Amino acid sequence: MNSGPTTAFVYTIVIALAFVGVSGCTELQPRPDGLPPSGQYAFLDHHTYFSGTLVSGKCPVPAINVSAYALDTGSGVLAGVIPFEVNSSLLVVTGESVTLSGDYGGGGYGTLSGAYALPSHSGNLTVNGFTRDGTMYLTYQNQSIALEPGTRWMDVSTGTEITTACTINRTVTDIITYYGNYPQSGMTKTRIL
Repeated sequence: MNSGPTTAFVYTIVIALAFVGVSGCTELQPRPDGLPPSGQYAFLDHHTYFSGTLVSGKCPVPAINVSAYALDTGSGVLAGVIPFEVNSSLLVVTGESVTLSGDYGGGGYGTLSGAYALPSHSGNLTVNGFTRDGTMYLTYQNQSIALEPGTRWMDVSTGTEITTACTINRTVTDIITYYGNYPQSGMTKTRIL
């Protein structure tokens, strides 16, 4: 049985199919429903407010003033210190900021981070995924939270902070806002604002 030309033909077909399969894998696939479309990112903001009232003693009052980002929801422009790469894999941008007020201090600061895969972590905040309708599922301090675009979650806690120098009644307000999707083309790298 002479299988030379037939075998060569079969090998040629197999190699051609392999190339077709490999070339098909290199094309950009659309993102699954619920994830931001290609060229966009989901913006999540976590702001923590610390305020306090002095009960006794004398505490040094810290003052901070670094605003690392600002989102203009109308124009979709996110301006700030962007220490991560903006590319086609970017899915989520998380802003983390803190504001001090009252006897707890004054001013605030913030940082931005980018995520290219899920789940993504930023501090105590984890973005686990999205549903087909765009609802974001996340975890914060062991709590499961679901946010639709344009909605927020808030938690207020109070307590007394006692140090060797003073006693302060403290209020901590956590606000997590899922603003929705914005175009990557609207991201503007700036220095400290």
